[in-house]
Amino acid sequence: MKKGLILHYIIGIAAAILVLVAAYYINQNPKNLLSAGVIILAGCVVAFSQYQIIKHKRKRS
Repeated sequence: MKKGLILHYIIGIAAAILVLVAAYYINQNPKNLLSAGVIILAGCVVAFSQYQIIKHKRKRS
């Protein structure tokens, strides 16, 4: 496995964990729905883009 590919895995997993933590934060404190919602949206975009990068790099190899 290439070194760059490992970095994309780490970033994708970190983004997915961020989304889960933000969802838990919304569950605990619904007043901050907007800010946690933005974090969830951004985390999902980052995780999906990392998935696409990993998929492309694996296909190319």
